[in-house]
Amino acid sequence: MKKKDSKELKKGYGIKIILVGETGVGKTQILYRYARGEFHEKFASTIGSDFETCIVELDNKIFKLTILDTAGQEKFRSITRGYFTNVPCAVIVYDITDEDSFQAVKKWIYDCQSYGPKSIHLVLVANKIDLKDERKVSEEKGKQLADDFKMDYIETSAKTGENIENIFKGICEFINKNIDEGKYDFDDLSHGVKLLINQDNLKADKFIKLEGNNNEGNKNNSVNNKNKGCCK
Repeated sequence: MKKKDSKELKKGYGIKIILVGETGVGKTQILYRYARGEFHEKFASTIGSDFETCIVELDNKIFKLTILDTAGQEKFRSITRGYFTNVPCAVIVYDITDEDSFQAVKKWIYDCQSYGPKSIHLVLVANKIDLKDERKVSEEKGKQLADDFKMDYIETSAKTGENIENIFKGICEFINKNIDEGKYDFDDLSHGVKLLINQDNLKADKFIKLEGNNNEGNKNNSVNNKNKGCCK
């Protein structure tokens, strides 16, 4: 019998990740920095949604990430809610120089929990840490809010690229751990993680290979991952 190529042995999984938060917090900048390695000082506000796809290889598995960038304006809120169906992970972004964007985080948490799967995994991102002299929301406040709602927490700068890849690395590690522990029924797609059989579906503009982590919990030093109960 012909021996299978090692690439054929790798299972593929499709994951949708939604970026939400107030307008101007840097959601589009985070998406473009991660998917394209680009940063633009000025972006027009997103209308409706935009998306990018990336392929991540981890522990002999292939993850196809479809990352949705959504509009933060209130008038598009009902449209954004429609994107939560079968989304396993949501990234809620606020701007550390904008107290109002931080205060709005709770309404985005409510939308994620109300319109997304019961098992939705939430990551709180404090963006624009390159503007430390203009900071109005402390790291302690951000971490406390994440603790209160059992979210992962990470501080980033889309401008410098600091910790941007770690947002999505942490999500892949989280999903990978759940797969290894048998937490997903792939006959029931309500959790949002798809088993991809057709190799043609495993194509994207960017490819990232991550080193496997055998430590319990797949902890990432850049992400506060102590709240692992949020997606059980």
